[in-house]
Amino acid sequence: MLLFILLNLCLSILAQSQHEFQTLFKLAESAYIGVLFISIASVTTVIKKIPVGFKFDLFASGTVLIWFYRWHHYYRDDAPMFYLFPLFFVVLTATVSLVFINRRHLFDHETIQTVKYYSDNLKFYNIFIFAAVIGSLFLTNHFIAYPVTIVILMLRFILSSCLEKNTPR
Repeated sequence: MLLFILLNLCLSILAQSQHEFQTLFKLAESAYIGVLFISIASVTTVIKKIPVGFKFDLFASGTVLIWFYRWHHYYRDDAPMFYLFPLFFVVLTATVSLVFINRRHLFDHETIQTVKYYSDNLKFYNIFIFAAVIGSLFLTNHFIAYPVTIVILMLRFILSSCLEKNTPR
C-alpha cells in the first residue's frame, strides 16, 4: 500500500506545516480523483489476477483524498485530525506491512488455516467494509468513524494479503 502511505505522509506534512500546496488537496478535483480510484478498485475486485494490495491501496487512497477534501468544509484548517489521522494511517499501514504481510511466507500451515477460518467465518466481506468506509466519510459529526473503519479495512487487508496464492514475496 505504497500509494496510501505516501499520500498520507504528504497530507500529514502539508497539514502540519500549513503549506500552500495543501490547497491542491482541498480542490474538488482531488475528490474526483478519489472517486476514480475507488471506482477502479471496485472494478478490479472482479478480476482475480490483480493483487489484493493494489485494490486496497487504490480504495484507501481514494477515500483519504475524499476525506481530506470533504472534511475541510466542516473543520478548521489547523484541526489536529488533518495531520494526526494521516500520520496514524502511515504508522498503521507500515506496521501491518512489515509485521504481517512481508512475513506471510514464514507462516506455518496451522497459522494459515487459522487466518482462513477468521476470514471465512467472521464475515469480513469486502463490500460491507468498503461501504462502511465510504459511509463514514459522510459522518462529519463523528470524526472518529473514518479512522475506525480504516482500521477495519486494514484488518481485512491483512487477512486477504496473507491468504493470497503467491504467498512468498
